[in-house]
Amino acid sequence: MPARSLRSRLAPYLLVGLCFALLLALFEYALQLRETLQQSRQQEMLHDQAARLRMQLESEINAAAFLATGVESYVVAREGQVNSDEVQRILALVFERGRHFRNIGIAPDNRIRWVFPLAGNEAAVGFDYTEHPQQWADVQRVMLSTRGILSGPLELVQGGRGLVYRAPIRIGGEYWGLLTTVIDADSLFALLPAPDRPDALRVALRHASGADGPGAVFYGDPALFQRDQQPLLLSLPGEADWEMAYALPAPSSSAFWMIRAGGYLLCLLLAMLAALALRLLWQRNLLRRLETLVEQRSGELADTNELLSSVLASARAFAIVAVDLNGIIQVFNAGAERMLGYPADEVVGKRPVTLFLLGDELRQRARQLAGELGRELQGDEVFTLRARQGIEEMMQLHYRHRDGRLIPVQVVVSAIRDQHGEVTGYLGIAEDISERQRNQTLKDQFISTVSHELRTPLTAISGALRLLQSGTLGEVPQAMQSMLAIAGNNSQRLGLLINDLLDIEKLMAGRMAFDLQPVSPEQVAQTVVHDLQQLAASRRVELDLRSQSASAIQVDALRLQQILTNLVGNAIKFSDAGGRVSIGFEEAGQWLRIVVQDQGPGIDPAFHERIFQRFAQADGSDQRRAQGTGLGLAICKELTEQMGGHIGFESTPGQGSLFWVEFPGCRTEG
Repeated sequence: MPARSLRSRLAPYLLVGLCFALLLALFEYALQLRETLQQSRQQEMLHDQAARLRMQLESEINAAAFLATGVESYVVAREGQVNSDEVQRILALVFERGRHFRNIGIAPDNRIRWVFPLAGNEAAVGFDYTEHPQQWADVQRVMLSTRGILSGPLELVQGGRGLVYRAPIRIGGEYWGLLTTVIDADSLFALLPAPDRPDALRVALRHASGADGPGAVFYGDPALFQRDQQPLLLSLPGEADWEMAYALPAPSSSAFWMIRAGGYLLCLLLAMLAALALRLLWQRNLLRRLETLVEQRSGELADTNELLSSVLASARAFAIVAVDLNGIIQVFNAGAERMLGYPADEVVGKRPVTLFLLGDELRQRARQLAGELGRELQGDEVFTLRARQGIEEMMQLHYRHRDGRLIPVQVVVSAIRDQHGEVTGYLGIAEDISERQRNQTLKDQFISTVSHELRTPLTAISGALRLLQSGTLGEVPQAMQSMLAIAGNNSQRLGLLINDLLDIEKLMAGRMAFDLQPVSPEQVAQTVVHDLQQLAASRRVELDLRSQSASAIQVDALRLQQILTNLVGNAIKFSDAGGRVSIGFEEAGQWLRIVVQDQGPGIDPAFHERIFQRFAQADGSDQRRAQGTGLGLAICKELTEQMGGHIGFESTPGQGSLFWVEFPGCRTEG
């Protein structure tokens, strides 16, 4: 019963709707039939009018280019030896015959010397195209061409739009200069039907389509090119062809459109009445959900901003500076204020980041990156190139304090991206390393002083001990011999420490001299194995040199021997009795790698990051398994890198360690 009642209530509405749809369909069919007949009659008129417009535009532009060719012919005929007064008369004559000329000029060697009319164009005289990159690119195209090139339309400095026709002037096949003609685009386009006339032909112009797709629309409604109708091609000088789209004028407000508008309005009214209630209900529910979502997101955003503000405020040990794509500072935290002496409100949104950067360091870094990339850097790439590549590069620079003093800093620059992954700015986090550098200087001075002050007395002590042990001064009692042996061993260890200190001092100061020659790594390894054979035998460790015909490498032979002696010696010291230390060679492309592998206890992962640091030892206790200075691996790293190589290791606790050094291979003469 309720279903039947519902159908009875809906039946009148369904019937009215069905009738309305049928009448509307008949009405639309009649209108479409009338419109088809009318468009068919107008189509022929449309094509004829469009063809006339195309011919008129081609004629005007080609005429301008032809007149300019006359000036070119004059210069060629005179072989470039032209008289200024005569040139001005010819330019004036050509200008008078050019209906749409704005100005015409001649630029020998790409510098404008003559221009007509001179009034209003005085600043153009002496204009050097090579000093204006935006125009120089177009001029270079003209220089490489044998014909003139038409550019534009473009906005003119004097106002309005213009077309620029540039033609090369060649004398005897050699480029002499440039002829430039500026055509008044507004005057030219005035030949077309006014777009604001409701009864006029609608026209749009664009550059001809090429391999990159359709050209840009520079006149008229771009929507005209979206029609199925094929645009007309305008053949212009210099391969600067245009395409013209055209369409019938928009129908005027007639009874035809009034009837259609009335019918559509009626349909729209009925649809709106039917949907109004549902829409109001839907909007109410949507508004309620949006209010809840906005409240939730606002709370989250407030929490995030509060957290970010707290982080920026508390990070007083670091200068955190964010800039936009133009380099203008957008974030300047309390640490930056303290480090640089500028209050945030004085720089945020007002000053560029170059305010406290050093120009010399920027230029030096630009040269370095240009050498690596093989090209010149553009704009802010000196700092942002690595960040845009997703690489967080750590740099050591100097910031300039407001009072002028320089602050050494360590900076990490990263890109700031939006939700679409587009770069919107850059973030730099800088740490003041003044104290670290002072400490390093003091440490280096201490190392230098200690090593030099200890060397002389230690040499005397070692000599005296060897003299006593030799028996030259008399027989040494048995009880004293063991004590002399201990003293001799310790003096030898101290001597090695001093030598390591002197080496590390020279390396850090850049005073280490290298005699780089083609060297056989296998021969150096054989020497090292021979020298360490006694140490290996005393610890019952087998040395295994896997000989092969390895490529020569460009190194200092003595320094390579020092590196391998350290690596093999460490492997022996950390190997158990009965263990084996292997020395081998691996070639990968142009690199030769020397590998030293032991079967010792391996290296604690917690020590991996510090293993090549000075004075770093995995076991710092007095009872550690192997005695050493903690400088050996640091020296190996510096020697390897300063000879153009790399060093590294692999280790798993309980499974031994593998250390390697690699250098580029080279060919020996012979």
